[in-house]
Amino acid sequence: MGASTAKQQALTSRPATEQDTAFLCAVYRSVREPELLAMGWPEAQIEAFCEMQHRLRTAGYGQYLPPVETFLLLWQNTPVGMLAVCRDPERWVLVSIELLPAARSKGIGTETIARLQQEARAAGVGLRLQASSGSPALRLYERCGFACVASDGAVQRMEWPHGKSRISRKPGKNDESPKTVD
Repeated sequence: MGASTAKQQALTSRPATEQDTAFLCAVYRSVREPELLAMGWPEAQIEAFCEMQHRLRTAGYGQYLPPVETFLLLWQNTPVGMLAVCRDPERWVLVSIELLPAARSKGIGTETIARLQQEARAAGVGLRLQASSGSPALRLYERCGFACVASDGAVQRMEWPHGKSRISRKPGKNDESPKTVD
C-alpha cells in the first residue's frame, strides 16, 4: 500500500453535530489565535469572542441556499479540523477549511480538497472560495488548481475548475488592466 493510499485511509470525515461545538470553537480559535493574542485581550475575552464568532458563523451558514454542510475532519479517527461546504446545483462553495496547528503541513488540507474536487467533478460542478489576499492558504488553493477570478485587494475569489485555459497578458494601449480569456 502506497503512502498516498495510507493517507487517504487515515483521513475521514463526518457531519458535525451540536456535541462538536467546543471542538469547532477550538479549531476557530487556533486559526485566529495569533491576531487575537496580538490584541492583548485577556483569556476570558478571547474565549468569549471565539464562542460568539462560532455561533454567528454557524447561524450564517444557515442563510446559504442550500445551507452549508459542516464536517469534522478526522485523521486516524482523531478530530483535526473542519470543512464547510455549500453544494449549490450550479457551483459548490468551499466556505471554510480549518485545521488545528498540529495537523497542518501534513497533506490533510490537500487531501480534503482533492476529495471535494472529486465529488464536485462527479456532480458536474466547479468549486468557488474566497480567501484573504494575505492568507497562507492561498498557496494551498493554487496547488489544488484554484485560480483567482476576482480580487478587491483584500479578498480573492478563486474558482476550480476555472474554465478553459486562462491567458493573462500585459495591458495594451487600449487596455486598462490585464485581461483573461476563458
